[in-house]
Amino acid sequence: MATTKERLDLLTRHQPQPNDHRARTLEGDWAAPRAAAPRVAAAIHRPAPAVLRTPIGARLLEPISARWAVIGAVAWVVLLAVGIAVEPPPTNPDAVDPWLVSALGTLLLGALLTTLAGLGLRRRWSLAASLVAAGMLVLSTVMCPVSGHHTGVGGWWVVQLGCALGLVATSILGWRRATPP
Repeated sequence: MATTKERLDLLTRHQPQPNDHRARTLEGDWAAPRAAAPRVAAAIHRPAPAVLRTPIGARLLEPISARWAVIGAVAWVVLLAVGIAVEPPPTNPDAVDPWLVSALGTLLLGALLTTLAGLGLRRRWSLAASLVAAGMLVLSTVMCPVSGHHTGVGGWWVVQLGCALGLVATSILGWRRATPP
């Protein structure tokens, strides 16, 4: 937001002016006058200092709090168990899954193991792996009726999709708030 002249006047009006004979100290007492500082023209604008951002590689190696490590692990165990428990038996149990479904399941298992290992080590990269695994779980939930594994979409599918989206939300919240105090 650009600072207008009125806003600048408002901001400088509440600060002790250099030509004041008294200035208030931090303790609330009135102090002796200071030497007058040279006045700077109000029209001079200084650019805001650049915000130094931590590189993503360094952020991935940061530790996370034990609380978020437990929250992540419990969320995965509970929501994955609920999602598996509500799924009905497949329409054709003898059908061979397409290679894409098998590959996605293998990658999901690898991402889940990576997530749990990272949560055990309390590293931020575990939450990134959790987000990847949760995204794959959402994709596999959507692909379940599309691939012919199940013919109908029912309440079980909504519950399973809700569990997968809950894991996505947990991963994102954990990534944003998991730094130790």
